[in-house]
Amino acid sequence: MTDLRSASSIFPPFPQPVIAISTRPALLRACQYFGERPFTTLSPAHAGASFGIHWWLSLMEGTAIPSLLDCGASTALALEALHAGIAGVICRDFRAGLPSGMKGRLLSHRPPCTDILALTIT
Repeated sequence: MTDLRSASSIFPPFPQPVIAISTRPALLRACQYFGERPFTTLSPAHAGASFGIHWWLSLMEGTAIPSLLDCGASTALALEALHAGIAGVICRDFRAGLPSGMKGRLLSHRPPCTDILALTIT
């Protein structure tokens, strides 16, 4: 069984660095900055519960960048996001059984990340 609190068991499926974004312009800035280098996008804390799954899917539309949607403590929202095709979710209070195909896609806490504003594009 995967230990959901172990960074070594949950973060490797997602390319590093992890970049916190909240808008399409921020996503495009990250894409410009990283070019072909892999990275993972991360929603703001509790954004899944605040803005919804559709907002995140719309923001990420047309990209192949792995993303993590922070669902706060909502187990139902986290499962719905995984079923909707979001690469990974953060759920602080997950108590339900997770289908085997979704293991490694659920995080119990936010990974270390960089805010897009901290990046300098040259």
